[in-house]
Formats: sequence, C-alpha cells, structure tokens
Amino acid sequence: MRYLILMLMLSIGLLPMGAAQGDPYVIQQVNILPMDEERVVESQDVFISDGRIQAIHPSGEQDLPEEAKVISGQGRYLMPGLAEMHAHVPGEDQPMQLREDILFLYLSNGITLARGMLGEPWHLDLRQALAEGEITGPRLITSGPSLNGNSVDGPEDGARMVREQADAGYDFLKIHPGLTRAEFDAIAKAADEAGIPFAGHVPVDVGIQRALEAGYASIDHLDRYPRAWVPSAVVEESEPGFFDYRLAPHAESERLEAIAEATREAGVWNVPTETLMHNVLIKDPETIRQQRPEFRYLPEDMINSWIDRVRDSQSADDYDREAAQAYVETRKQFLLALRDAGAELLLGSDAPQIFNVPGFSIHHEIAIMEDAGLSRYEILRSGTVNPARFFGQEREWGQVQEGMRSELVLLRGNPLEDLDHLRDPAGVMTTTHWLDQEAIGEGLRAIEARYARDGDD
Repeated sequence: MRYLILMLMLSIGLLPMGAAQGDPYVIQQVNILPMDEERVVESQDVFISDGRIQAIHPSGEQDLPEEAKVISGQGRYLMPGLAEMHAHVPGEDQPMQLREDILFLYLSNGITLARGMLGEPWHLDLRQALAEGEITGPRLITSGPSLNGNSVDGPEDGARMVREQADAGYDFLKIHPGLTRAEFDAIAKAADEAGIPFAGHVPVDVGIQRALEAGYASIDHLDRYPRAWVPSAVVEESEPGFFDYRLAPHAESERLEAIAEATREAGVWNVPTETLMHNVLIKDPETIRQQRPEFRYLPEDMINSWIDRVRDSQSADDYDREAAQAYVETRKQFLLALRDAGAELLLGSDAPQIFNVPGFSIHHEIAIMEDAGLSRYEILRSGTVNPARFFGQEREWGQVQEGMRSELVLLRGNPLEDLDHLRDPAGVMTTTHWLDQEAIGEGLRAIEARYARDGDD
C-alpha cells in the first residue's frame, strides 16, 4: 500500500525539494533564539548534517567544511520551527494535488511539525514518508479516526476502537462530541491500559471536570470551559450555542481563575484555536475575504463554502453578536488565567477550517494571543518548546541547541521585537530539506496559479 502511494506521489511531482538528508549545511553569522530562555545569541555559525544541529560556534571560530552548503544568516534570526498543534491533513478521498499544496502551505510558513487532529489509515503511511523525506512537508503526529457519538456504539465498542487504534500505531486518540459518559469512561480506561493519550473535544455528557480528572492530553478549542465559568443555573436555563458562546456574558472572574488552577493541577494542556472563534462569531465574511490574500492558495469552492456557512450562522435568528463579542474577550481573559495559574498552552489554529488557510492561520492565532496579553516569548514557546515538552521530546527538538533536530526557520527580523517577522520566512529547514526564499516563492506562485485557473472555470 505504501509503495503504491509513494509511486503515485512521484508520478504527479510530489518530490522532495532541497538537499537530501545528510548533506551538511552551515548557517553563517546568524543571530540565534535558542528558546531556552528569552535571549538572542548574536553572530553564530550553526553546523548541520544528518538532520541534526552538530555544533554551534561564534562566527569565524570554526573552519567551514569544504562540502558544506553555506547559508548566509547575516542580519537574520534563527529559531526553532513552529508546531501547528491543531492541524488537519486532507484524507485519501481528497485530490492528491490538494494534499500536496496543504503540506507545502504549512511548511512555507515555518511550520515544521503538524499534529493531525482527524486521522485515517493513509496518514500512517504519510507520517513515515514525511519523516523519511520522501515527501516535503512538516513532520506529522497523527490521531486515529474520530471517536464520537456516531462512530462509537456503546462502551464496549469504544474500548475496542481504542485497542485497534493503539495497535495500528496512531500517536493518540481524537475525541469528538456526542459520546455518552459511559462510552467516554470506557474509552479513557482502555486508553490508559493501552498507553495511548487522548485529546480534542469534551462531550457535553462528560464535562470539563471529568475531562480534567480523566487526564486529557490536551483540550482543544477550550471546549466546555465556558460551562465552568458560570453558575450551573445559567447553563440549565440557556441554549449555549457554538462552543457555548452565549454563556460568556455571565462569566465570573473567580470561576475562570478556579478552573484554570484546576487545569494546572490536572496537568492538562490547552490548544485554544482563538482564530476559529473570531472567524465564525465576529468576523464579517466579505471583509475577511478582502483582507486575507492567502485565500488565493485554496480552491474557490472551499472559500465560498466557508463564506456561506458564516453568513448563514450570523444571519440566523438566534445569533447574538453582543454575546459573541463578550465570548472572544472572555476567552482572552481565560488565556491569561491559564498562564497565571501555570497551566500550559500550545499553539494551534485549526486549519484548514473556516477562513483558516494552513500555515497562514497560525499568524492570525499569534496576533490574537498577543492582543490577549501574552508576551512574545510566551507565544513563541507555545509553538516550539511547549510542544516538544508536551510530547516528552524536549531533548530532541523545540530549541536551537547542539544535538537537536534541524527543524528551523530563518527570519529577517527578531520576532521577540515583532512577531510579524514570522510571516515571511527567509528559509525553512526540516531534518531532510532546506527551502530557501526562492523555493518558497516558487511553490506559492504555483499554488496560486493552480487555483486562479480553477476560479476562472
């Protein structure tokens, strides 16, 4: 099966770009953000081969290997590649070209790791092909198929699915809405026995308190937290709406702080995906289309479907704009409450999803996090050091240190001074490939031309 998939990819041009694994590089005279603390180490030479940072020296202190490819880092800044911790990778039933484009869009924006939040068997082959450099794209961590109210038929069936996904080799389980409490409890028990983590949504019948007790690896979208922000009577008397947004006007600061502290005590991480909430609840769909040129990199029918969905949602009789505004502001307060409590955050935007173009959407997420009051360094950690810690691989990647994976992004300016420098990388390196500015530009222009033709049909 894997052989056939790879042959198809090769036949349509889904070929690795850049040099093969093992080719030595030196990024010369570069300023480094090691991400071990908030600092910049100026004018360093970074020696890379075999997918690892082999050495870091003050510029000119060490002779350059004759065979090394030299990348000029003068006046530039080198930091770890970003992780998109709520990514979606197209399935096998979607066009191969779209799959290729989405992987490239992630990588072209400095994302060198993607946690796929809705997996399928094909993704296991893709994960290996990406890791071995047979396909150019971010390294993939993948869930299995969703465990939800439609896919699970009772507690025993849920436990069976857990065992099957663990045996198949998925990295974690994806929880979706609709599970009963009994089904969830059986899934959580089977996951603990199989040693496979679970993450994602929190079903209504489960609730946030049980989710924390059960030990979610991560809760995504801050799902069900709003029900802990308000008195129980408010929940019982309400129709909470999309991600419980209508509860926000009743949120109480002390409740936000209490549930944030409980989250820290439980050791549960959060992937907020703030940009998704803004896109669905408060952004005007026509305005957002005009303001985001990255829409040129996706098919027109996908963009139009998002516009229709948001327009229908915001024009519905039960849409409450005042509650929506309160909701996005309360979520910002809760991010700070989580930070202040010591609960950990992970960078993720949910792409491709409503108005979230892969790679580009992570920058909108970052802007919202900064607007909420998180420091630039805290935001950068949420996409570098924190994901590595989350996976128990903090000695492997997430920092610019000797011996770590060469998953790196080269920037024209210091992101500790302005996070917008992340938006236009001068180069991106994975453990197997180096994409310079020219290769990134060529790839993006090819995608734009492809979908411009689609739009003219």
